[in-house]
Amino acid sequence: MAYRSVQIKALAIAMSLLAIFAAVPFTAAETIAAASPLGTIASNGSVTVGNTPAPSGTTIFAGDKITSVQPALINFETGSRIEMTKAAASFSRQGKTTLVQADKGLLRFNFKNGESVQINAGKFQFTEGSDSARVGELGLDGKGRIVMNMTEGRFEALNTETGARTEVSPAKPLNAGTQGSAAAAGAGVSTTSSSITAGIIAGVASGVIVGVGIKEATDEKSPSSR
Repeated sequence: MAYRSVQIKALAIAMSLLAIFAAVPFTAAETIAAASPLGTIASNGSVTVGNTPAPSGTTIFAGDKITSVQPALINFETGSRIEMTKAAASFSRQGKTTLVQADKGLLRFNFKNGESVQINAGKFQFTEGSDSARVGELGLDGKGRIVMNMTEGRFEALNTETGARTEVSPAKPLNAGTQGSAAAAGAGVSTTSSSITAGIIAGVASGVIVGVGIKEATDEKSPSSR
């Protein structure tokens, strides 16, 4: 009986160790994923990651909050880019989706075709549109006004307060926080006949592009306004 009791205890210990070792690879994989770099910063100006000054070439990781005074270019590992001017934003990744939490300022973006992206800005959540590259700019002025202009591709804008959805494209810029048409009132968005420069609404200067491949939004009027 004593021998059998020892066998049972040994088996119980072995099963416990097996359960621990089986869990280790998944835990390690999750840790490695969380620690994987998102990209690097290129800037000649004042940029911080959290509260720490970040010189050009600094690597950013999931959860980092970047604040820029002068233009700073974020080069993602995926090949996409975001230029920030007088802006603050946090970056992370959920699965294969790049998450951007934009707090203020002007962000010019160029996301590659096929990349899954979600941008949160104020009460809006921008998703979808991964069937093509998405190039444009997003401006937030800190007073609830948000503008997004697209020069290529599209985003679906979800008003998280009302549940209303609208598409943002080169022909349909988003201008939220100002008086709009009755049709747009439910979404809190007014679509304008001409592209309103996001930098003006955000109260920031155009700045000098520090990277390459970021296409600027133009002031061309849409076909419907000519």
